[in-house]
Amino acid sequence: TCGDEATKSMMVDYYEALTYSEIDLNQDPCVFPQCGHVITRENLDQHMGMKEHYEYDTSDISGREVITGVKVTSQPLSVTVQKACPACRRPLRNIHRYNRIERRAWIDEATKKFIVWANAQFVPLAARVKEAEERLREHTPMTTENDLLDRLKALSLTDLNLGGPSDVQMRKISNLTRNDRCYRDVLRLRNEIKVYLARVDEREQPFGRIYDLVRDAKRHRGVESGLTWTPDILQIRNRVLATVILLRCEYVIMTSFLSSKKGTGIVINVQFQPFQAACEKLIKECQSKNQPANEVEGHLFWARFLALQRGLSESIPDGSPPLLAARDHLETARGVCMKYPGSTSGMLAEIEDVEKMLRDSTFYAVVTNDEKAAVYAAMASDFRGTGHWYYCQNGHPFTVGECGMPMQTSRCPQCGAAVGGQHHQAVEGVTRATDLDAQSAGRR
Repeated sequence: TCGDEATKSMMVDYYEALTYSEIDLNQDPCVFPQCGHVITRENLDQHMGMKEHYEYDTSDISGREVITGVKVTSQPLSVTVQKACPACRRPLRNIHRYNRIERRAWIDEATKKFIVWANAQFVPLAARVKEAEERLREHTPMTTENDLLDRLKALSLTDLNLGGPSDVQMRKISNLTRNDRCYRDVLRLRNEIKVYLARVDEREQPFGRIYDLVRDAKRHRGVESGLTWTPDILQIRNRVLATVILLRCEYVIMTSFLSSKKGTGIVINVQFQPFQAACEKLIKECQSKNQPANEVEGHLFWARFLALQRGLSESIPDGSPPLLAARDHLETARGVCMKYPGSTSGMLAEIEDVEKMLRDSTFYAVVTNDEKAAVYAAMASDFRGTGHWYYCQNGHPFTVGECGMPMQTSRCPQCGAAVGGQHHQAVEGVTRATDLDAQSAGRR
């Protein structure tokens, strides 16, 4: 074995306590990290956990194990720490043999940071939507009927027509209420929710960005991608929750604005289909992802927007297809509540409220029930640091608020596995996510 005396005396086999001069490089090849240490490939393979990531075959003519393929069974966020040199703890970067493992660890670490960031950003938004509901419920509009008529005249309009995509309708309301601070604040909040939604989209998450970069690089080189989309590591929880509070925010704005203009003599025409289409998209996704509470929210808001439309117009009589569709949504929501009572606590009362709205052709601001208020409070306690993070049996993260110990069972929003627990005992397969707790502590 060649090398200076310092290299020859260096420990390279930590299992058999052999130095560089005592090994046969033909039998035990060595790896030379940038830190300057020398380690046998067999030692470093075990240290890096190669068998957790690759398939091996022992039928090689040499009798040694040979890598034959990549394992696809590793769970998301399963890499708890990035491996380092066993001698000096410096990073083991730029070693092609271990690039897949190193990059997987980096993606897992970046995803954990994203999860904690997304949760920390969402909680204040949810709390502000609740505050906005209360303010608008008690708000006396500053824009009078004459002010509105002057605004419509300035816009060369005679009637109040709200049509097109939801963003267009919200902009028109903003133009018509620009001197009203309460509306200005809640419309600004809606824009913040939209920005948050874009930032937590799957394509903006660490794995999504890397997937797009690799796919584009292969396309530019004229290489067949061969990439498969792996959704297990992608986090949908905050995007779905943000979609719910966006619908809630839009419904509150529309209800407050339209109720203040009803009976003024101004002809009001509103296109509610964009809001109901967003509800239908939410329902479909929640059904595929086994998220009963958010599915019920989608059904409720679809029916609420129909009740809002019916309260403005007499063109939706009893027995009409839209009204029957709204009642079908409420029946479906009731069935979900009966099937998942733990996840949908208190939502049966909301269904009854919406049924009354449809019967009476009335509309009013959505009221947060006590159970949902408790959920907001629990989420706020997570944000203040009193809750804990956990992983479901498939490695997907979720939070438990208040004391941080599970007191009720639910379903993982990613895979549908049982999460939570009873009497401070987690269900089988659920484990504490100490790494995410540490990330959360770092943000306090």
